[in-house]
Amino acid sequence: MNTTASPENASVEALLSQITDEFLERLDAGEQPDIEDYVQRYPALADFLRQVLPALTVLRQPPSGEEPPADGPISGVLGDFRIVREVGRGGMGVVYEAEQISLGRRVALKVLPFAATMDARQLQRFHNEARAAAGLHQEHIVPVHAVGCERGIHFYAMQFIDGRTLAELIEQQRAPGGGAASEPTEAYTPHQTGDVTAETVEVRAERTPPPGMATSGPVGDGAYFRRVAEWGEQAAEALEYAHSVGIVHRDVKPANLMVDSQGKLWVTDFGLARTAGDSGLTMTGDLLGTLRYMSPEQALAKHGLVDHRTDVYSLGVTLYELLTLQPAVDGKDRQEILKRIAFEEPAAPRSLNRAVPTELETIVLKAMAKEPAERYATAKELADDLRRFLDDKPVLARRPSLMQRARRWARRNRSLVGSLAAGLLLAAVALGGSVGWAVRDRAARQDEAERRVSEALAEMEPALRAGNPYAPDLVRAARQAESHLASNLVGAELRERAEQLLADLAMLEELELI
Repeated sequence: MNTTASPENASVEALLSQITDEFLERLDAGEQPDIEDYVQRYPALADFLRQVLPALTVLRQPPSGEEPPADGPISGVLGDFRIVREVGRGGMGVVYEAEQISLGRRVALKVLPFAATMDARQLQRFHNEARAAAGLHQEHIVPVHAVGCERGIHFYAMQFIDGRTLAELIEQQRAPGGGAASEPTEAYTPHQTGDVTAETVEVRAERTPPPGMATSGPVGDGAYFRRVAEWGEQAAEALEYAHSVGIVHRDVKPANLMVDSQGKLWVTDFGLARTAGDSGLTMTGDLLGTLRYMSPEQALAKHGLVDHRTDVYSLGVTLYELLTLQPAVDGKDRQEILKRIAFEEPAAPRSLNRAVPTELETIVLKAMAKEPAERYATAKELADDLRRFLDDKPVLARRPSLMQRARRWARRNRSLVGSLAAGLLLAAVALGGSVGWAVRDRAARQDEAERRVSEALAEMEPALRAGNPYAPDLVRAARQAESHLASNLVGAELRERAEQLLADLAMLEELELI
């Protein structure tokens, strides 16, 4: 038995976890703990304990007239639902296979963990998921049948999908041999209550791979890639419908995409969804969603709007992993993954699996573009391009332009770009200094040349007036003027004057010869 803890010495959440753990341990040990005893020990939590502890008691009790199963799965009754077994759990709740007693139908019951009910944000997200999914009616979105709260337990019931998530299928493909053999079919018999009698329903075991999923590694035949494209098209159509009514999923990933026994894909888990009217749609710095499937704008926790194109990106990353059996973004820790999402381009799918069709690779890479403006503008455009691929028609997606590749290269090599920019700046400064020096040097040489020409012309003029073209001073001055004129450093006005005097000298020489 645990000793009494004081609320002053522990957080409320930790205290509640301690109380519920102790209570469940006593129930599992066959005891019948007194709820009022806990209320007296923790009076500050009295209201909460009177709601939750009875619910825990109900969930630990087997249905009337039945013995608890030997392997210990949770069973019990929650409102109109009789729990059969746990089928999965995650950060947003526990999913049970259950029977809706009044209708005798098989459902999936998602229950919010007890501790999470004390976290206002988690409770709000749970209700967001239920509200968002309940308002969506599309053939590839798991429908919600009912939402409720019974004895402090928040839950909602949805259609039971007899199948597996894409995450499970990818793991099966990665395993040696491409996955385990199918398990035998089981029988499920809903409980008989009052006048409602449900027939025995035969269901496939969960490990049965759906049609189209290969059983050995990344296969090179076209059927596998066509199946991936079909799943991508179905998911994109479901997301387009959600976007059309103002809902952004924000957590698209293989674990939230299920394939049933007929090969049909279903989108589930709208726990992080936001509607266009939600003030929470604008990112406030919180990092939501599974890291490696986040869009760059989510990873950078930008304060701008995260719109429907974030779902297009995440679906592209999911398709990438189906084609290559490798995550598009990997890393040792959170910071490395976020950095790679924001700044590094993934390897092209065909570099990892040469069997991937070129058109399908182009579609996936366009959906995964870092810049939202470079992706498909809508999920419908992505679905349409996948349909063109399936119909053997030319796809609209194109390889990145030279400018886009340059931007991506610069994003991947920021440190190198910074070094190059610094080097270019230094080179520009050095070049500027050199050019300045050259300009100053030319100006000095021009001044010197014009001074020498002016001096030579000053000597030539009196000698020409004397009429003796062979006077030594005149000849020397003329040669000096000619040499400096050849350097092209003399201004136009002075050049014209010098050329005129040299022409006069030439005429005087001719006259002297005559």
